[in-house]
Amino acid sequence: MIKSMNNIPKLLSKTKLMRGYRCSKCIYLTIHQPELEAPITPATQALFDQGNMVGAKAREYFPGGVLIDNKPWDFYGALNTTRELLASQTPIIYEAAFEYMGCYARADIIQFSPATQRWRIYEVKSSTKVKPEHYDDVGLQAWIMAKSGLLLEQINIVHINSDCRYPDLSNLFKTVDVTQEIRDRYLSVQPKIKDILTTIKQPNIPDINIGEYCLAPTECGFTQHCWQEKNIPELSVLNLPKIKNKKWELYNDGIIELDDPRLTDLSELQERVIHCYKTGERYVNPPAIKAALSTWQFPLVFLDFETINPAIPRYDGTRPFGQVPFQFSVHIWQSPAADLTHYEFLHDNMDDPRPALIDALLKACSTEGSIVAYYGRFESERIQELAAYSPAHQEPLMQLVGRIVDPLDIIRDAVYDNQFGGSFSLKKVAPALLGDNHSYEGMQVADGGAAQRAFEELISPNTPLLRKNRIKDALLEYCKKDTLVMVELVKWLYHQTTLN
Repeated sequence: MIKSMNNIPKLLSKTKLMRGYRCSKCIYLTIHQPELEAPITPATQALFDQGNMVGAKAREYFPGGVLIDNKPWDFYGALNTTRELLASQTPIIYEAAFEYMGCYARADIIQFSPATQRWRIYEVKSSTKVKPEHYDDVGLQAWIMAKSGLLLEQINIVHINSDCRYPDLSNLFKTVDVTQEIRDRYLSVQPKIKDILTTIKQPNIPDINIGEYCLAPTECGFTQHCWQEKNIPELSVLNLPKIKNKKWELYNDGIIELDDPRLTDLSELQERVIHCYKTGERYVNPPAIKAALSTWQFPLVFLDFETINPAIPRYDGTRPFGQVPFQFSVHIWQSPAADLTHYEFLHDNMDDPRPALIDALLKACSTEGSIVAYYGRFESERIQELAAYSPAHQEPLMQLVGRIVDPLDIIRDAVYDNQFGGSFSLKKVAPALLGDNHSYEGMQVADGGAAQRAFEELISPNTPLLRKNRIKDALLEYCKKDTLVMVELVKWLYHQTTLN
């Protein structure tokens, strides 16, 4: 039940209003019970930072503008500054603020046209295409701006151009005129806003079921709360692998539990997941494991990369969001009776990491044996990109690609444990099969996203030396753990072939 009408702010930001577009319960909880929302994770904050960086970069392509740099919460200060700049017909304004009917929005870039005495909107998105959700976002913004009195000539979405290649950033952005699409939606905006404002003023929380909108286009901060309310079990149809949107059809039909007899027309893998759930037993197919491992050749070379994929490319020939390896770990297992040998590489400055990494990689992987990489397609693609970057090393690098084998394929085809939770990621599989000591919990760097963020901090000139050294240690520990876990996982697979 609503706590107080005083919770409702006089101005609702576009960000909050877009939650209402997605789900009326979400906007209601945002206003009245914000403490239920999951805290912003470092990964989410990194996406926000990336968006801000891309927005700032886009301003360089519209030079000479005036930035309204009031803090995000200084609504009225930003509005007053905007009015002054509009009145003086400032040609280009960055982060202009507008308000209508209690709705508030800031525009990335607006440009005045002296010929028409109207304004062009340029909304910047850190994606490589216009996405469906962008139309609602920009449509709401344009509606607020037009209703506040701004005469609009054109509405544009500016997104990143995937054809751009460093160092030529002259074509980093593409501008798409969406004026007609926004006009087609214009009349639907005000009824939607009225519905949102009515919703947040009602005494009770809207009774909205969970659905795909909880997770797309991004995960809602209230997902955990709402799913707990619906008593979604830890393992349900929502965990079934490779089921895509069919899971929501099942859910809406009341089929939630994995032992529901109405679950039919499933794949062999999905049937296996359900069988393990019903019996509580682990599935292992030793003959299939043995057949797959028989194609592998010692020495086994266990390889894992860590990469960055900056929205704005920074190394020769790279594209926006292109994956660039900055670190690897290699463990070599010469024979079943041999000890392990470890090699590692970590780039630690702002230069291009690829030249030094290629040399170190070729030395570490040598020329013999199978190269073991979990989800080996990723390592294979990175090596092929390195070969394209360095023609002098193309032949030996492409020979590495031909040696790659993938334990993920074996696990997916021949092993399942309920602790996988429908996922075959290394971080799910390893603790389930090898024990909790192979979990990544508690590590300073515990996943690939954290490794990316740590690397950016490592190479920053603003990072103190002591902090840099700690980051190095954390990155080396994490990448080393990935290959060590793979070693133990492969040993576990070999052991299964010896059991009766």
